[in-house]
Amino acid sequence: MNSDQQSGGFKAPEVELIVADGPRMDPIRLAVDGPKTIGRSSECDVVLSDPGVSRVHAVLDHSEGQVQVLDKDSRGGIYLNLVRLEAGRSEPLCNRDLVGIGPWKFLVRLEEEEPAEPGLEETDKPEPVDAGQVDESRKDPMYATRASIFVRLRADGTLDREFGWNEFAEKYSSVIAGFARNAGLKSQDADDILQDVLMGFFRVSSEFEYDPSKGRFRGYLKRVTLNAIRARYRRKRPSQNFDGSWEPPDLDADADVMWDRQWTEQLLFRAMAEARGTVEERTWKAFELYGLRGTAVDAVCEETGMTPDAVRRAKMRLAKQIRGIIEKLREEEG
Repeated sequence: MNSDQQSGGFKAPEVELIVADGPRMDPIRLAVDGPKTIGRSSECDVVLSDPGVSRVHAVLDHSEGQVQVLDKDSRGGIYLNLVRLEAGRSEPLCNRDLVGIGPWKFLVRLEEEEPAEPGLEETDKPEPVDAGQVDESRKDPMYATRASIFVRLRADGTLDREFGWNEFAEKYSSVIAGFARNAGLKSQDADDILQDVLMGFFRVSSEFEYDPSKGRFRGYLKRVTLNAIRARYRRKRPSQNFDGSWEPPDLDADADVMWDRQWTEQLLFRAMAEARGTVEERTWKAFELYGLRGTAVDAVCEETGMTPDAVRRAKMRLAKQIRGIIEKLREEEG
């Protein structure tokens, strides 16, 4: 029994693992009141029947106030937010982390208190532009030259964020378009949804003020994107005989998972891009090969000219740095 369990009033933390990519299966819900094993063996607490999963692949446990994941020296390894864990070393899990085991990529859900998602009153949401207005709106030279959109994060202090339009589009375009494609839209329709959402924000940028007491920006942007997708389907409905209760495919039970996966991945790529600029190219190459691709350390040493210890240190240092950047971005943007 660990120290957390010995303390009075201990409540075992609950973790949920939801398939974000890979073979379909029901969500896995666990109360982590002790070590919980994940693997191919029927004796594991969570059984993943796939040859790419070791008999005992991973262990979830609760330590130092956090749920931890441990690689039990598995053959295929465990990837936490795209970075391969060191065998025998525990790492804490955070809400909306991505954990890769075998052919699966799981979205982590942990209990946490956060504002409910915004209701998006008609007066405060950027509406997608009508189909007939899109072409004319995109000809507006101000779309390319307007300087910024302000996002005020007032729930936890005084932080104000100002995004240049190019920066805003660069950060969130992959989330919006990727979510639309995963919701079943063709590439051209997904691109149109992206333009609808960006133009919606552009049209109200001079007045737009995000208030996180109504919900996090992550949830706000998801709802705006959902509204744009639904609006596009509604415009098609008369010619496709959709009834009034019809919803676009994959926008019911899977919407939250699809969105959180897209959101987490864009945070990861942004964090990696920021971290990459702080080290020399050889160090990043070692991290990319050993930490992201799972290349054997000897092969990495041969390609980079670094020692095994230097490769491992570089990987651990960059993994920690990337984790810190992700935490900062999550705090700022939800």
